[in-house]
This record gives sequence, C-alpha cells and structure tokens, in this order.
Amino acid sequence: MTEPFADPVPQESAPFQRLHPLSIVLKSIGTLGQNLFAIFVLHFSLFDRNFLYTGLAAAALIMLVVGVTTLIWSRFTYQVTAKEIRIKSGLLNRNNRSIPFDRIQDVSLEQQLVSRLLGLATVALETGAGGGEDGKLDALARADAENLRDTIRDYKDGLKTSDTEQVLDPDGAEAPPLFAMDNRRILIAGLFNFSFVLLAILGAVAQNLDFLLPDGFFDPHKWLDALPGTEVINGYSSWARIGGAVAAILALIVVGLVSGIVRTFVREYGFRLDRVVSGQPGFRRRRGLFTLTDMVMPIHRVQAAIVQTGPVRQRFGWYHLKFISLAADAHGETDHSAAPCAKLSEIDPILTASAIHAPSCGLAFQPVNAAFWWRRAILLSLLFAVIALVAGLLLHRGFFAIALLILPLCPLLFLEWRHHQYALTDRQLFIRTGWWRRRLTILPRRKIQTVDVSQSPLDHPLNLATVSIGIAGGSAIRPVMIQAIGFAEAMDLRRQLINQTGDQEAPAE
Repeated sequence: MTEPFADPVPQESAPFQRLHPLSIVLKSIGTLGQNLFAIFVLHFSLFDRNFLYTGLAAAALIMLVVGVTTLIWSRFTYQVTAKEIRIKSGLLNRNNRSIPFDRIQDVSLEQQLVSRLLGLATVALETGAGGGEDGKLDALARADAENLRDTIRDYKDGLKTSDTEQVLDPDGAEAPPLFAMDNRRILIAGLFNFSFVLLAILGAVAQNLDFLLPDGFFDPHKWLDALPGTEVINGYSSWARIGGAVAAILALIVVGLVSGIVRTFVREYGFRLDRVVSGQPGFRRRRGLFTLTDMVMPIHRVQAAIVQTGPVRQRFGWYHLKFISLAADAHGETDHSAAPCAKLSEIDPILTASAIHAPSCGLAFQPVNAAFWWRRAILLSLLFAVIALVAGLLLHRGFFAIALLILPLCPLLFLEWRHHQYALTDRQLFIRTGWWRRRLTILPRRKIQTVDVSQSPLDHPLNLATVSIGIAGGSAIRPVMIQAIGFAEAMDLRRQLINQTGDQEAPAE
C-alpha cells in the first residue's frame, strides 16, 4: 500500500538505512552503458570525428550521471521492522511504501556481473498484487540481502531468525544439492538448444552501424561481381552448386549449435537446485554466468510440472523439468527450470519433493480423435493448392510445386496426433502434446482453477470439442488444452475436474 503524505509511526524503532554506497557505482555504470552508443553516434555525426568534443561530451555525461545517481541514492531509504519493510523514495514526489511481510509472496536475489565483482545483490519483493515485483532494493551487500530474504521467509513460517536451521553436513559444509549441472551437462543441454541468436545479434549490430559500412554492403549482386574468378564459379556443374548449398546449410547448423551452447552456458552456468527445509519448504535455485540469480520457490506456490524432451533428446534419455509457479523471477517468468538436462531418475525426487508424481508405468493414456491430424491435412492441402494455383498462373509455372509442400507435412501432423494423449487419476491430470517438442504436463487436480469446453465450426459436424484448463500462474496466451475429443467425453472430463472432492495431497516428507 502507498502512503503519499504523512509517514506512519513505525512499529519498531528500527533505523532507516540506505543502500550500499557502491550501488552508486553500479547504477552509474549501467546508465553510462546505455548511453555509450549515443556518444559513439555523435562522434561520427555531429562532432565529425573530433575526439576533443567527444571527450568533453563524455566527461559531461559522466558528471551528470554520477551526480543524479548520488542524489537519488541519498533520497532512497528503507526500514525493516518485525512485521514489514518500508521504502521511501523519490526526489520531488516523495513516495512512502509499506510492504507487510504477510503480503510478500516471493523474495528473489539477482547479481549481474558488476554486482558480483562488487559483492552486491538486488532484492526483489513480489506480493502478487501488480503481476510483478512490488519492491526492489538495488543494491545491498550480499550478506544483508540474504539475511533480509531469510527474515521474511522465517516470519511467514512463524519462526525467529535465530531459530532457523541451515541444511548442512556434519562437517559444516553445504548439504548435497537436489540437482546440479556441471560443465559437461551444460554442454549436453546446449547441444539440444539450437538457436540463431548469434546471427540475430550480428544482424542487429550491422543494421544499427550501417552508416559505417560502404554503400551496397548488403547487396549480394555486388559481392558476386567482386568475387575473383566469378566466371569459374558460373562454370561449375549443378552438382557442385548443390554441394555449395549443402555446405552453406551445414555452416548455418554449426552456427546454430554454437549459439545454443553459448546461450545455455550463459544462462545455466553453475546450476544448482537445493531443497529448503527452514522457513517455508521450497526449492532454492542458483544459476548464471554473468548474471547470477538466486531465487526460492515455495512448494505451495507450485501449480504444475512440465517435462519436456524431443525425439533425439529422449533417445539419449535427457529431459527438461519445469515448474509453473505463482512465484515470478526477476524477468517475470513463471515457468521455472528445475532440471534443464536430467535423467528421469533425477527428476523423480524433485517431483516427489513438490508433492507431484510422475505417471506410473501402467497408466493408460487416452488418444484424441484422428480428426486432429486429417482435418488439418485437408485444410493445409487446400491452402497450398490455392497458393500454388495463383502463383503459378500469375508468376511462373514452377510455383505449382508449392502444392507438394503438403507431402512432408502430413506425416508430421500424423505424428503430432499420435503424441497427443491424456490420462486422469484420482489426484492428477496428465497431458502429452507434441512430437518434435514433446511435452508432458502434470496438473494436480486440486490446483485446477477453470475448465472450459469449446467447439469451433469444424468441431460441430464431428461432435468434437476442445478442453481448456486454467491454473493460477498459467499462460492465457497458451493454455493447457486437450483437443479433438468427443463432446460427451469432454463434458464428462469437465465434470470430474470441477466436481472432484479427492483427498488433498500431503506435502512430501
């Protein structure tokens, strides 16, 4: 809640504190980094590459940024009492925010590269009222940030800070993690995270710096004309040209693999998942090469589990476990990786600790109607036929071959249908989707919020329906769905899900 006028009387005489003084350096570096590109552009445009003017402009910018950042730092204070945290901020418009510990749903810590070098951490408080973080302390000393997080968690569990226990081995070291990944495991995960992010970054840089590039830099005809021995290339056989095209495709694949590995290393480096037993039971996840994130995910906020894999990944026995949670990380994401690259034997203990259970070997999954694939195949065939006809008549006869694109799509649609199944037990609903991106969603029945049964114009003639299931923290853009099942079957499933009075699952011991 916000109190813009008079300051309320604090519950205790705890002093107001400022952020760590080094946060001035941290904020200044971040602001200067965002304006370096502007100085770079001014150097080549307005200042006509005059280093004196550019240096004066950079010095003035540094003085301005450091001065404003120091003033903002001096006007930002916070107070931690026995039951709440109060934050005062603002230069001209003063804001006084009180956040009771009872309202705080999640506390997460984040350390970017400069913060780690300075020994600082950012504390983000989330109450769930605004769909994101509701309070942010940027930045505190790492030890102070951890103490604040533990104080809030222990209060919510009715414990005093001095009564909390760390999960330690008898020799005083930290207990073994519930799951962790070494560099070899991260490399394996990167191989399955194919990405063209490197090409996208290079393209964005080239586009923003195009004024430094020669005219016609992006014109392929100019490069072809400039190649030595162009006449030799034109004399190559069709098989040689095909070989060159294959080599180009292989080069793109290599770039995609390297990009995926680099991206995975940056995000998952040092991945460690621990079980928290002091305060509110939950999971503590730490990861990141340049930006270290340290978040605690309470078990009672976990709404569902997702086990992802693919045909190649599953062949080697690798899976990716995610939790859909009400706790959002620093980027607002609610799908949290709990085991990015793990075996099923490593996933089972994590699911058990979250009071969610994997499907048993003998559980029978129900397939959806075959119209799931052949109906789409017919629609796509008609679409490609119309496009091929129009393009062939207006442009060139060779475009009639567009209609042949349906040939590889039909088997893919068939495989998608074969992998779209569901199963219902007394306590959980299991939904399988996808062939290339295989996804098993495990929904505890007590966590289901809404169940909708809908019929499209194509469903009515076949008496089919789609069941959409809503959970707290789920995505409204991509809800959990069971498609192409009989209408009577869908209504019966809806009745079982919304009228179930099954026993509440007890938290795992």
